[in-house]
Amino acid sequence: MIMETTAFRLFLSFVVSAFFSGAVFAHGGVVQEDDLCVIKVNYLRAHFKIYQPRVSGHEQFCEDLPAASESVFVMEYQHDALKGMPIDFRIIRDVTGKGRFARMEDIEQIDDLGSATVFYQEAVIEPNVFTVLHEFSEEGEFIGIVSATQPDTSKVYAAVFPFEVGFTGVGYWPFFIVVLLLLQLQYLVMSGRLRRWTKGRWSRAASSLLFCALLIAPAAPVSAEDGELRVSYSTPAGPPEINRIHSWILHLESADGVPLENATIEVAGGMPEHDHGLPTQPRVTKELGNGDYRLDGMRFHMRGYWEITVTVVTAEGSSVVLIPLHL
Repeated sequence: MIMETTAFRLFLSFVVSAFFSGAVFAHGGVVQEDDLCVIKVNYLRAHFKIYQPRVSGHEQFCEDLPAASESVFVMEYQHDALKGMPIDFRIIRDVTGKGRFARMEDIEQIDDLGSATVFYQEAVIEPNVFTVLHEFSEEGEFIGIVSATQPDTSKVYAAVFPFEVGFTGVGYWPFFIVVLLLLQLQYLVMSGRLRRWTKGRWSRAASSLLFCALLIAPAAPVSAEDGELRVSYSTPAGPPEINRIHSWILHLESADGVPLENATIEVAGGMPEHDHGLPTQPRVTKELGNGDYRLDGMRFHMRGYWEITVTVVTAEGSSVVLIPLHL
């Protein structure tokens, strides 16, 4: 028993230390080292910080920003090679669906990078400090892309860092709590206490598992129609979560049930009671066949009544379907 308890404590200490280390918080080209934010452009490194002077004064941020406001991105080189390299900087809306796990290969798969771009600074050589100013007009999830070009070989080194504007501060705590619960469960199993505790409680445990399965199951399709057009949607990853970008599968068919293909689709929406629109600009990224289309970039930043407007254009004409949604 003593050995089991000791092993559990050592394992817990390892997980906690790993969780709070810079490696875990590094979800892109930016890591935290010695209380400094460092961006890694391949083997090249620079101190990286962001300011929002209007809302946060001189406070520095590594990636996630508290509000949609004027933001100043600053890189102070650690490698002298960066001083003579043309560097460009791009900010895109996160249309990859990968969130904080987006990488450069995900960016390369975006069909129309221009439509996802909200800011682009052409390549310039800054011998001292690279600085970019951009004012965000909306909250949401974004991806920053820093590219440095080697003058002699024209080789491009890039760093990708996903970040959130309007960051709530929740961060990784839910994950941390789940890890602790799993560790405690492992300890109970190893010590034999779980068998004694669960004796006579299996029916309640089964009910709890069934309830959890219902919570994480994909949402059932929801449909709306307007005359000759019927639109339904489902959310494969489960019910939409507030402040999280997710994807929809749209299904289009005529009033008599014939799937509509080769359609051009535009999606907008908002909260009529609050007189504001969606915080993102969702777009259809792929036609899946049989009247199905993948819609990326959906995000709701508050609970309440929403209206989603789906405009569909085909060779026969155009239609608009209004989908009411309560969160």
